[in-house]
Amino acid sequence: MWSVIGHAPALAALERALASERPAHTWLFSGPEGVGKRHAAIEFAAALNCTGPDADGAKAPSLRGWSRPCGACRDTLAGRHPDVELLEPGGICEEPEHRDHAESRELRICQVRRLERVLSLSPYSGRRRVAVVDAADTLRAEAANAFLKTLEEPPEGCVIVLLAEREERLPETVISRCQRLAFRPLPRPVLEEALRARGATPEQAEAIAAAAAGRVGWALRALEDASLLAGRRQMLDEAVRLAHAGRVERFAWAREAASRAGEVRERYLRELAVWEEWWRDVLLAGAAEPPALEAESGGGLDEPVLSEEGKLYAATDVVAFLRALVKTREYLQENVDPQLALENLTLDLPTPNVARRPVGAT
Repeated sequence: MWSVIGHAPALAALERALASERPAHTWLFSGPEGVGKRHAAIEFAAALNCTGPDADGAKAPSLRGWSRPCGACRDTLAGRHPDVELLEPGGICEEPEHRDHAESRELRICQVRRLERVLSLSPYSGRRRVAVVDAADTLRAEAANAFLKTLEEPPEGCVIVLLAEREERLPETVISRCQRLAFRPLPRPVLEEALRARGATPEQAEAIAAAAAGRVGWALRALEDASLLAGRRQMLDEAVRLAHAGRVERFAWAREAASRAGEVRERYLRELAVWEEWWRDVLLAGAAEPPALEAESGGGLDEPVLSEEGKLYAATDVVAFLRALVKTREYLQENVDPQLALENLTLDLPTPNVARRPVGAT
């Protein structure tokens, strides 16, 4: 038996689509990385090709879970169903001269062309061809344009699910062809309950849920790998340190990207994602009363630290830096010199204004 944690509105929409037996042929699941949209897409693909009976003996696939999953469902969840295709950056294409896909951080037009050919084939063993396109917001303009005809009129019986962390990066021509579902960060109590159900102590569940920023996938991985929580704490400490540091220290932080190695670039991408959450919390802390801060903040550092930091920055400076963070993450996903991109980012770091600190604060 399996199920998606939370996301009741999105699952209700998928349940209605399954019950209609004529689901929309193109979907867009949007939400932060690790929030659960990919897991939901795989379960949706399993339900679309499910051949097992429900509790009453009727064939009625449902996302609420199967106590006795059929072979098609097991194959889909294991990633081996012949009629369910997962497309993601770094995947294969059919161009023999293309050798560098493993290093790619975006979906390429050659991958789209291969997917279109696969979707044109009749189902091998299932009822439908299903494609899950991960990181769809990395489609370049030419790849997205090549995909438009298929998105609007896919072959009979096909269902395509696009997954996007930043829906606004997709062309409007793509978005307009999709049935859209938003996967929002889960409330902290929901994450804590899910973690405790999987063996976490109350203290573990509280700490991980506070750091997860509503991302159930990250929370479950952190329960299995304690280094994720420790690494996030280190990234947050670095964000605070560099905000109070001088230019020399800031440039030293960026200098480690000089090697341009893929793993270094990925490390900075992860770190900037954590920084984005942190600076959003700083922005919130500067405007919110303590109860609101506790309810909304992603956490990860002591609330008093966050509250004090929030008093040191002008909201306009933080907003400008958040925009710079988003742009720098896009640069790192493209073929831009990572050290130069990061050095430019440090120039945009807000400078704490000690005059804004309340009298008597330390």
